[in-house]
Amino acid sequence: MIRKIFLNLLVFVIFVQFCDSQSSNSSNVSAIDVTLFPGQQCERKCGGSRPRICYFKWVMEHYHAMGPACGECAQGVLEDCFKPDCLPADGFERGVMSINRKIPGPPINVCKNDLIVVDITNAMGGTAATIHWHGFHQKDTPEMDGVPFITQCPIDFATTFRYAFRATQSGTQFYHSHSGHHKVNGQYGSIVVREPEADDPNSDLYDFDLPEHTILIADWMHEDGEFLMPGLPSSVIQPVNVLINGKGVFTNEYNETTPTPIEVFKVKKGGSYRFRMINAASHVCPVQVQIENHRMEIIASDSYHLKNQTVDTLISTSGERYDFILHADQPSDDYWIRVQILGNCEGREIQQYAMLTYNTSASLTDESKARPTKYKPDYDDKYPFGVHINHPNTTCYDLSIEDLCIGDFSSATPGDFDLLNNEPDTKIYLSFDNYRVSPLEVFIDKHYSHFMNLNGDRIAVGAVSNISFAFPSFPVLTQPEDITDDTFCHPLNLPEKCNGRRLCTCTQNLFIELNSTVELTIVDKTTAINNVNHPFHLHGYQFYVTEMFQLKSKEGNIIPMSVDIAKRMDLTKSFPQHEFTEPPPYKDTVSIPSKGLVKLRFRATNPGFWLMHCHFEWHTAVGMSILLQVGETSEHVKPPENFPKCGNYVPKIKTL
Repeated sequence: MIRKIFLNLLVFVIFVQFCDSQSSNSSNVSAIDVTLFPGQQCERKCGGSRPRICYFKWVMEHYHAMGPACGECAQGVLEDCFKPDCLPADGFERGVMSINRKIPGPPINVCKNDLIVVDITNAMGGTAATIHWHGFHQKDTPEMDGVPFITQCPIDFATTFRYAFRATQSGTQFYHSHSGHHKVNGQYGSIVVREPEADDPNSDLYDFDLPEHTILIADWMHEDGEFLMPGLPSSVIQPVNVLINGKGVFTNEYNETTPTPIEVFKVKKGGSYRFRMINAASHVCPVQVQIENHRMEIIASDSYHLKNQTVDTLISTSGERYDFILHADQPSDDYWIRVQILGNCEGREIQQYAMLTYNTSASLTDESKARPTKYKPDYDDKYPFGVHINHPNTTCYDLSIEDLCIGDFSSATPGDFDLLNNEPDTKIYLSFDNYRVSPLEVFIDKHYSHFMNLNGDRIAVGAVSNISFAFPSFPVLTQPEDITDDTFCHPLNLPEKCNGRRLCTCTQNLFIELNSTVELTIVDKTTAINNVNHPFHLHGYQFYVTEMFQLKSKEGNIIPMSVDIAKRMDLTKSFPQHEFTEPPPYKDTVSIPSKGLVKLRFRATNPGFWLMHCHFEWHTAVGMSILLQVGETSEHVKPPENFPKCGNYVPKIKTL
């Protein structure tokens, strides 16, 4: 007991020292040995204790699924699939990019206001990398956002970078690589920041909130992501499988199924359990979750509390998180958790299973649970029809139908009604597109711009407001002294190289005054890829979703939206006029209705350079992004002392 009190006191003193050093950037504060405080001790019941330091040490590697560490896992020896450093995935041998030889990477479970410290060593030869902490605003620590050449230099091979930030955003978050295609190759993981029960407006609805009830879903391929980017004429950029917490089985064209374990979630009859679902997918296809004979009571999205509503089918897109309550009120038995990939991937009939068991004493290596013989429903076997959330064909705000979209939910926390109901300081209209381009535009003029080959001769380039985003050569947040008039562009200030081109590739930067109120209208004008709901993620912020809209004809057909139509509808007040008496949901990632729009509102109170982008990995890679600069660089938080610098090296050559 004395040792525990001493450690808690020591953690508190060190934590206060760290906060002081962060606020003052002082080099006079004594150094802290954070390695004394392993992150695992931060997994605890939150409330009543002081914040802790939570230290993690990670190594990024080129690794392999079903490699020699797995022994005879591929031959059906289940225990071998759980050997140290065995990474079974879906049983298909392939190279991967791992963190600590795990997919997903190590989970982080902390309490609100804990200090997260992660030392990351890049052991992947020939690469540079960063990790983005998806859902964290990084207020006061914007250099920790993890975007290469925006907030930091990438972590080079054989070097170590320390991320250190406070867990100020409670809820379900996750981390993932923001470099190349490392995320789709396996570099992602969960972060859950718990808060005291008194701060959770839904805490009286459930009995248990356990770390083992995190459901991390990611699509999966059997080759490196780089193999399909920019792509091959004979291939399509689509997954072949989906993993649940890094586990699953794969059935080939000969109906042979790998003997790998599936994930098992244990509950006790009569209990109410909070589950946390994270969509870590990389491709364009929505993910659908259903639980046999059980409903899901939605209570949060993107870590923000919602007034509870119950659904039978949960659909989400990449980057979104949903928390739901599962009531274990069925007969004690085993039940399927079924995950399916929808949209443009439906033709592949991709699905995966996990097991919900009422046997709390079951081992993860229990053959009957991890590799059950119970009949699995086929892809077309439908569970009883019920309420969907976020079905692609759902009309938001339509009280005549049962199905819901996220816009039909209300926030469970007090609303900012001044922001919601008053005229904003700034109105911004953006459109995004996947431009269909010709080989002449891509291969002839030697501009070496990014592109993706969808298949055959279909070539596309992503853009926001007709500009395809290119990263700068140095991190603009931490090296503002290197910014010149040529660093950024916008539609009224394009570089000379773009003269005569219908699509410009440059670093588009949109300035927003610090502390202003902003309404952002995002319009889907995609043509190269149809019927896709693009999820847009804004770094550094949360926003209210005040409108999700598709324009339809009298016959019910969708009329493609444009910025001009949106502006005209705003002038004539043709959009549904919402007088908010209840606050709409807060989000940090929102799925745009196909050929429609969303309206978002936020207060620009977090200074810095913040990336906003489509969260489909391929679309970010080909330029479907924009940079938001909040505040003048003089108003930004200064980087820590000796923060790494990088950039071009092109010296003048003197004559011999």
